[in-house]
Amino acid sequence: MYYKNLIVLIILNFYLTYSSFSQDFISIKSKSNLRAGPGKQYPINWILKLSNMPVRVLEKNSIYTKVELYDGTQGWVWNATVSKNKFFIIIEDSFIVDKDLNKLAIVKKNVLIDQVKCDEEVSSKLYCKVNKNGIKGYLLKSSVWGISQP
Repeated sequence: MYYKNLIVLIILNFYLTYSSFSQDFISIKSKSNLRAGPGKQYPINWILKLSNMPVRVLEKNSIYTKVELYDGTQGWVWNATVSKNKFFIIIEDSFIVDKDLNKLAIVKKNVLIDQVKCDEEVSSKLYCKVNKNGIKGYLLKSSVWGISQP
């Protein structure tokens, strides 16, 4: 009976650990240490201070998650400092436009935006439908990072 329960626990742990990879991106809740490895014994390479910053999940265990930042930097963060909330980050200066591609507002590099919907086709290009500070429109999908690809 003991071995049967142990096997069930191992399978359940495997499922819970790896089922989260269907969600490519998560975000940093608040300040988080980006470590060289999965544990406090590893050095802190960076301190992430930008709340809601999107990060790509590369690996995960029960305590730490290996992530990648939009510039390619990789490291491990404590699971308690991340959230499943979805945000994306502007990787180049861009414009929020309307359906006729009229410029409504400029959005500078490194601005965070809540994900709304990123499969809108406008003039044969993919856009993200956004609402930033009351300005509703579209951002070119290629100018943002933090969006799961189908």
